[in-house]
Amino acid sequence: MRIGVNLLTLSQDRYGGVEHYVKHLIEHLKKADENVKLFLFLTKPSRDIFPDFQNRIKKVMLKESKIQTEVHSRIQENQIDVWFSPVHKSYIPNIQVPSVATIHDVLHTRYPQFVPGELHENNRYYEKFAPSFDAVLTVSEFSKKAISRHLHIPEDKITAIYPDAPEAFHLYRDQYPNNRIIAQLESGFALYPASYNPHKNHLNLLKAIIFLRNHYKKRFPLVLTGFASKENRTYKAVLTFLEHHSLQDQVKILGYVPTEAMPDLYANASFLVFPSLYEGFGIPLVEAMKSKCPIICSDRASIPEVTGDAALHFNPENPEDIANKMLKLLHPETRNALISKGMVRSKIFSWDNCAKETLAVFQQVIKRNDKR
Repeated sequence: MRIGVNLLTLSQDRYGGVEHYVKHLIEHLKKADENVKLFLFLTKPSRDIFPDFQNRIKKVMLKESKIQTEVHSRIQENQIDVWFSPVHKSYIPNIQVPSVATIHDVLHTRYPQFVPGELHENNRYYEKFAPSFDAVLTVSEFSKKAISRHLHIPEDKITAIYPDAPEAFHLYRDQYPNNRIIAQLESGFALYPASYNPHKNHLNLLKAIIFLRNHYKKRFPLVLTGFASKENRTYKAVLTFLEHHSLQDQVKILGYVPTEAMPDLYANASFLVFPSLYEGFGIPLVEAMKSKCPIICSDRASIPEVTGDAALHFNPENPEDIANKMLKLLHPETRNALISKGMVRSKIFSWDNCAKETLAVFQQVIKRNDKR
């Protein structure tokens, strides 16, 4: 099977959940079947995300100015069997081979004010391209139902396949000696790794910290990770809140932390707190489970589906509820029970399974196309 992977809009600027999904899935697609050959369609800015000269992986480089005029001929030239678009809104019209797209979430349908283009512009985009998809992949049953309902794609055309945590969480065995990041942090910290986007709901988490301080005289150190530009409005709102409420010493902002350093951060955290209003999946939840880090999290979107009973859930719009769930984690029996349940549940997430199930969808669309 010759798979063309559409990475023409992939960016290194913010290496987040979608980029991790792409990188790990590509690696495991090759491992899953020795008859698979992958053709990565790339532009120069994203070329170095993938090593050169990999067995059964070929880079097909296109100039950004010539994507629309050259992509079809390059697909034909490389005898592509199936065209796979795993990155949000990277679709190309009139592809002449079977086409599969991953739609990770439809945040714009629930919180249009948080997404460029808001509701109607984004819906028009999907209305234009969705009919050309032979199959759609997504990352949770929640997203499958939301995509079908809001984008009017039949459910039988959509397959939900869980991703996994980055490979670093499988290789991690012990704390890194003399870890400089951990050395600068207060012991017993809560961890929230997230981009500074409005739906990540940082301010209600900070209000919960204030509630604990004012009503229970409890001080929970909090560590925030995630890249943010200085112009990011949510990031600036967080900084302003910290200053106004004298939280600068209690809340540590680390910025971007390399993936290989994250397992140690989870392992040293008292717990993961995850107040997001909306997720198509929520990779940090799996990262925490694989790191034996107990979880308290939002009860919205896909989050309860991912955690099952391996977390305490709260209303993310109610800082008092967030605070009360944080207090529950002061009890060792609660923490230990969540860690045990997380270790069991973490086993359902596997890049090997993700790759095999993805290949099965590719094979189905190729077979259907051959019968036409």
